[in-house]
Amino acid sequence: MLIGLSFKLLKLKVRSKGCASCTLTAVRHLLKIPGVKGVRAVGDCLIVVMYPSVDHNRVLNNEELNLYYRIVHWEVVEEPPHSFKLSNG
Repeated sequence: MLIGLSFKLLKLKVRSKGCASCTLTAVRHLLKIPGVKGVRAVGDCLIVVMYPSVDHNRVLNNEELNLYYRIVHWEVVEEPPHSFKLSNG
């Protein structure tokens, strides 16, 4: 875990508008959004790591992401999922 740094976590469940198995390519689109520090797949969800000052609507309303994917559920989470680890690297 990164000590001394605070991040906002946005948990997304997305579905591809094309191939159902292509959902993880959303990571490439998410990483292009300003303020997004990283993305991890956890189960069938994506955890988007953002700087605290970034409004989560910047991700939810991103034109490129919404062109290829449909966000079926989202939530800002206070605690990371049990299997989630954020580290330098």
